[in-house]
Amino acid sequence: MQGNRSARAVIKAWQRETQHLFRLICKLERATAVGDVNALHDLRVAIRRLRVLLRALEKPLARTNAKRVAKRWQQFTRELSPLRDVDVWRNLLQALSAATPAFRRRVLGRLDGKHDNRASLLASRIWSQLKRDTHTLLATEIPMIFTAATQPDRVLGKAWEEAITRTAQLARSHQLAQPDVAHKVRIACRRARYLAEFFALVARHGKTQRAWLKTAQRYQAAQAALGQTHDTDTLLEFLHTQRLRLPAKLRAALVKRRNQGLVQFRRARKNLR
Repeated sequence: MQGNRSARAVIKAWQRETQHLFRLICKLERATAVGDVNALHDLRVAIRRLRVLLRALEKPLARTNAKRVAKRWQQFTRELSPLRDVDVWRNLLQALSAATPAFRRRVLGRLDGKHDNRASLLASRIWSQLKRDTHTLLATEIPMIFTAATQPDRVLGKAWEEAITRTAQLARSHQLAQPDVAHKVRIACRRARYLAEFFALVARHGKTQRAWLKTAQRYQAAQAALGQTHDTDTLLEFLHTQRLRLPAKLRAALVKRRNQGLVQFRRARKNLR
């Protein structure tokens, strides 16, 4: 009986959170379409959180369109990522004193020339269909099959163990100097963080909730450190593809910033789990 009550509580919490995230996505749509930088960031975060929760219960939801819907949301975040990169790079160049005004103007000119397709994406038929499919999934498909018998608490617990195991394996890599490796570790940290924050929502007791929030903060610190590294890596790659010769001082400043992110991550890694 206790197990059934626990499962039902998890079901309700999971449904509330996924529905909240979907409403947030719809709410942020208009502000994102007109160029609001913060709305774009919040939209992408909400989509990623929704995907993590759908993915965590992928097996119990196998008879629904959950896997396909999550995959399509992933494609949309990838479409929006270059736009977020532009905003981050612009702020980064403004913050680095080593970026001379002349060089900054050259880079910003290239960035301003990049095609901003957020308005067309969010007005597309594909976007509208994805919202309809997500609404149907959350409001109709999942409630029809989601019962205590699916044991969502156990499935989510297994998803958590898999997430922290993968994070630990990736975090031990000696190849963090490679941008793709560091990026994979960052994604793994982010997934563990989102799951920990969900468990904090489910927690019945304040002590348990605080423990989960503390765990989430540790993964967030590791994610943020690698975020600094990732932002630098993507900017360096963009400058390379644009064939813009970096002033020596700016290159040194970017490399230093990247390395600082790795140092911060190695410190944060000790506190994981």
